[in-house]
Amino acid sequence: MRFSPFVKEYTMDTMDELALKWSIAKQKEDKAREERVDIENQILAAHPAREEGSETFTTPHGVKISLTGKLTYKADMTKLLAITASWPEEARPIKTEIKADESILKALREHSPEAWLQLAPAITVTPAKTGVKVVFKQ
Repeated sequence: MRFSPFVKEYTMDTMDELALKWSIAKQKEDKAREERVDIENQILAAHPAREEGSETFTTPHGVKISLTGKLTYKADMTKLLAITASWPEEARPIKTEIKADESILKALREHSPEAWLQLAPAITVTPAKTGVKVVFKQ
């Protein structure tokens, strides 16, 4: 199985070994995340954060700890639009975001080279992190 002329050949045994190493590393990562979150909860139990905003304090040994409280807001947009319909536009708590439609851009890039050539100067395409999923037989 060859991935690239620049990459050494991997046997299936090597892939099994890499899959096992990946699984062990993932378990360690999950455990470390659980431990970190537990410690954060202990810090917050001893020194509660503000509902919103940041606060930094220093421990007796000079360690700085910053806590940032934040609230999230979700709205029923149909109700919000109806309630604020008569409000001045600048006072409405509504934001319209204009952004590129990636699914259409992908389709144009693949199926319409002429249209893509017109759009290309306005678009930057960069590779995202490749996902890896490992599933062991049950």
